[in-house]
Amino acid sequence: MNEIGSRIAGRTADLAGAPLAIMGVALFCAGWFLRAGEAGENTLTLILSVASITLTQMVLNGQRRSEQALHLKMDELVYAMQGARNAVAGIETKSAEELEALRRNGDAAEEELEERGGIA
Repeated sequence: MNEIGSRIAGRTADLAGAPLAIMGVALFCAGWFLRAGEAGENTLTLILSVASITLTQMVLNGQRRSEQALHLKMDELVYAMQGARNAVAGIETKSAEELEALRRNGDAAEEELEERGGIA
């Protein structure tokens, strides 16, 4: 059920972001304002507010899935690289202190390589 919802949300977000859809919404809103009075204006404001919140959540869900896939790919590359520090795989879940410790360890490793003449 979650997968179906994700697919629907992704396609809806893609469709809503299309230039033709944006123009259609703009024309619909302009027509609504011309035909309806103040009550219609308030109704349209409510509808557009709910739609914008819903579409924002759909886009954020798609970005989260994309980000998770990217992190998984990067982790796989770190594990596959010989000489790479496996401690950096999955660092997106680490605390700020752990990230700072990894940065300091990486700086020390770079300095060691420079001393050995490995980096020009």
